[in-house]
Amino acid sequence: MKIIIYKNFLTGILLFTLMSCDVFLDEIHEKNEQENFTSAYMGKWTGSYTGDLNGTLIFNVQKNATVEINRNGQEIYSSALIGSSFNVDKAPSGFILYGNLENKSGTWEMGTLKGTWSVAKN
Repeated sequence: MKIIIYKNFLTGILLFTLMSCDVFLDEIHEKNEQENFTSAYMGKWTGSYTGDLNGTLIFNVQKNATVEINRNGQEIYSSALIGSSFNVDKAPSGFILYGNLENKSGTWEMGTLKGTWSVAKN
């Protein structure tokens, strides 16, 4: 009886150890994928926005899909891409972009003002 309990105890420890290693290996694999990721939209994009206001846009997309957005050479803020679409981050002024870089266009809003934007990759 003691031998059966001892074997079950050792089997439980072995299974727990193997599951812990599996989780650890999954975390390492996920970290490596993040480090090796390069956004397909990486690079500099330039264009304009029109509508209730008009101006210029410059997007600098980094390797990790973060985006520095320069509006009219005066307001610079950061956002990120989810796939090709902008994560909904507002500039300090309230200016916000909707759309994606696959279509190279979208809409914008700032309070009650709105319009469209388009860019091209340099």
